[in-house]
Amino acid sequence: MRVRSTLLGIALVLAAGCGGGDAPGSRSPQERGAQLYAMHCASCHQRDGRGLGEVQPTLAGSAAATGDPRALIAWVLRGEPPATLVSTRSAVVMPQFAWLSDEDLALVLTHIRSSFGNAAGPVTATDVAAVRAAAGSER
Repeated sequence: MRVRSTLLGIALVLAAGCGGGDAPGSRSPQERGAQLYAMHCASCHQRDGRGLGEVQPTLAGSAAATGDPRALIAWVLRGEPPATLVSTRSAVVMPQFAWLSDEDLALVLTHIRSSFGNAAGPVTATDVAAVRAAAGSER
């Protein structure tokens, strides 16, 4: 059963990178963040942010999602799990999304921090750029 869950998780992570193109510029920042989440995150963390049991962690009520925004940014940019992340027994790791723009990362992280019952403050493109620069990440 555990092998089946791990394989399902791997398949879902691979599918997460297969999102569509950019949304029209007429979308609000909230709509754009939700769309980016649907394209890149929902296949693992689910549409409701509740994750996949032991395969992918929940974002709903998660200290990893609502805590230090720099740790969350590093998680999404480089796949480095925050210290506050509840560990799972999964072989699946967080894919790196350093190829997304600072603005898109800020929008999707703001969506996560303000959805699923979360009420944390926004992440800005400046926040993302600072974490990216500190680690020498390139797009």
